Amino acid sequence: MKTNPKPASEALRLLLGNLRYTLKTQPGRPSRLSVFRNSVDAATNPVAEAPSKPKRLEGQIVVVVRSEIEAMRLAKQFNADLIGFIKGANAARFRFDSEQELQRIRDALAKADGVEFVDDIFAYPRPAGPMIAQAAALPVSVNPVNIDTKGMLIIGLIDSAVQVKAMDKPNFILESKSVEGTYDAGIESPTHGTSMASIILRGLSNKDLGVENSTVRILPVDIYGPNSETTSFNVAQGITMAVEGGAKIVNLSLGCATPSALVRKVIQVHHNSGVLFIGAAGNAPVTSNEYPAAYPEVMAITAIRPDGKLADYANRGNFVDAAERGTQPVRFNNRTYSTTGTSSSTAYISGMAAALATKHGKIPHEIRELIIKNRPFLPPKKEEK
Repeated sequence: MKTNPKPASEALRLLLGNLRYTLKTQPGRPSRLSVFRNSVDAATNPVAEAPSKPKRLEGQIVVVVRSEIEAMRLAKQFNADLIGFIKGANAARFRFDSEQELQRIRDALAKADGVEFVDDIFAYPRPAGPMIAQAAALPVSVNPVNIDTKGMLIIGLIDSAVQVKAMDKPNFILESKSVEGTYDAGIESPTHGTSMASIILRGLSNKDLGVENSTVRILPVDIYGPNSETTSFNVAQGITMAVEGGAKIVNLSLGCATPSALVRKVIQVHHNSGVLFIGAAGNAPVTSNEYPAAYPEVMAITAIRPDGKLADYANRGNFVDAAERGTQPVRFNNRTYSTTGTSSSTAYISGMAAALATKHGKIPHEIRELIIKNRPFLPPKKEEK
């Protein structure tokens, strides 16, 4: 369906009247319309975004070395293009003329002097934005305190672009960083990154904590730009940029079933220096690992329903640490949207962790066990399905 001159979101309000509905935007695909008898929160089986299915990039590889100079030398030696380098991890991104050429020299490259390890690069699809919800959501109640950078507790948001101007409380958002260059997402509908930023602020204003004013800030790092997918290399680079920008909490509302040695290395280094990583457990009712959440350095968050039971779609593996409601409201351009999934649960916990850390005067690392105690993951009983 095409609408003219009004955009689809406005046309649907005219067509559907008082019916409750959601409209889920899907980059590169038609949007999905759902109509409800009741509200989204009252739905018996809210549907989360399907788990991402990463694919390995052919002809590309990550090589962790001693220095960028060493990477340049190896690229020349093995006839590769050096198309990226993460200084904090000494990780080089090599591109070869073909997959066949890469496989021919891979073992020799891995054994070359100065090489710590080589790792495949995987592509991850861009996550979809939230759904329009015919429901009201209260504005975020907490307010930002004016303070210099040294006094801030910064949450790094590794995600798609954040549309700051259309958010409630835009002064909580620091100037964005990007691994793919400057990108303007417009304000027609909220991106996944914007949604997660909004939910982080809801976690920060959790009513039980009573935080009215906060020195917390969100540092968005766009790892997608205008592209329909990103890579494990970009995830590692985004984490590095966030920590270099002062982040002490890093929100990872992303993941897949395939581990990345590079991402693990970057997380380990910064975890050891006191950064709290919070990751989404995955939107599939399985017990298998989802990365990076399954790394022990990451606090893994799954999703529960409003009644406190595990959401039907949520990962329930033994790597999961805590749980939070999976369906969360998002305010954007004075309208209410809704998003469902462990990504939302993760973002809420990131905001709550920041609130707890600032309220109790603790470093984020010290908050992890407090959250796990108060938001425990309770595996479903065997008879539950």
